Amino acid sequence: MSWTKKTFSRNGAPCSGCGEMVQKGAEGWTDASQPRGQRVRCLTCGPRETVAPTPYVDPVAGSSALRQDRRYRGDKNLKGAQGEYLMGTYLAADLAPGAHVLTDRKVPGDSEANIDHVVVASTGVWIIDSKKWSGEIRYRSPGFPSTDPRRYLTVDGEDRTPDIAKIFRLVIPVAQVIADPRVTVHPVLAFVEATWGVKESLHFRMGKGPYEHEGVLISGGHSFIELINATGPLGTDAVEALWRKLDAAMPPR
Repeated sequence: MSWTKKTFSRNGAPCSGCGEMVQKGAEGWTDASQPRGQRVRCLTCGPRETVAPTPYVDPVAGSSALRQDRRYRGDKNLKGAQGEYLMGTYLAADLAPGAHVLTDRKVPGDSEANIDHVVVASTGVWIIDSKKWSGEIRYRSPGFPSTDPRRYLTVDGEDRTPDIAKIFRLVIPVAQVIADPRVTVHPVLAFVEATWGVKESLHFRMGKGPYEHEGVLISGGHSFIELINATGPLGTDAVEALWRKLDAAMPPR
């Protein structure tokens, strides 16, 4: 037998790809010849026989920033290329098996902007904007002692807090491609080879993980990868389907 699309008129059943219920009255795929527990697929996951497009070949991390450096020459683009390249090496070394990485990809709907790294894992989709900024990086309250709940990101004494929100220019277009609010999208500002303030260095050294500011993780180059590697709600097939969907929508820059 082969997979057949049908409307579930009697009872719903869990999708063998993502685990979500295909409810009564909804369309899905069935194949009675599959092993028990693997006979139903939702429309998003599709049948196993669906031939997926050949994935793009990722460029080396930092390639587009290096092209910009060749065109304009300047420390900013070269540092960007260095930070992206190093972040790529960290992901290659530390990510758990089963996660997929998209490197140096175009932001959907924007011909100019790129995303350094997108990781698809059981814990969700991770949007990583790698930074290699000079100067001491601090994430702190306005003063000491202070009851003000606000926190500020400063680099070499300059307030860079507004830069945190800019990552949503990358996050929202990716979430629109995913088109499933059940899939968590995690924005990360990853500071590569950073010089942290004393308080921040102790925070990471004590294994407390990244800071979180208005939904964005502020992290060193390695500390957030452990969070990616945690056990999440997405099954293997769901991760594969998400990766292929994003790969098709976000060609290399």
